[in-house]
Amino acid sequence: MVAYLIDTNVVSELTKRAPSPSVIGFLSKSSDLFISVIVFHELEYGIHCAADAERRAKLQAYALSLRQQFAGRIIDVDLQLAETAGRLRAFERSTGRVLAELDALIAATAMVKGYILVTRNIKDFETLSIPLLNPWDSVE
Repeated sequence: MVAYLIDTNVVSELTKRAPSPSVIGFLSKSSDLFISVIVFHELEYGIHCAADAERRAKLQAYALSLRQQFAGRIIDVDLQLAETAGRLRAFERSTGRVLAELDALIAATAMVKGYILVTRNIKDFETLSIPLLNPWDSVE
């Protein structure tokens, strides 16, 4: 079974006025999709940074719908993921690169679970040993 871990930029794409047809196509054709609690952290941050109340309300409704849609497929950060993320950040540092904490946790989730990480930010993860997919470039 091929399973996918969806990054924040993928779910955020659906909040745009004209979301990418290839992202919509990927999400509609793929059934084994998972999401990290980290994505909800980033969405919550975006909600509370939104300038106007109408935008905030729309984003809150969207986040709630994602929680319902992904019920049973939301991955918590546990000790194994935290330790793996720490190792990934240390590895990246040893090569002169910086891996942000939240990206490290998302990458660790994909690595430990054996999922393909679906993201637009391929460059942030390309030196790590995890399979990546950019849904803006291809639809499976």
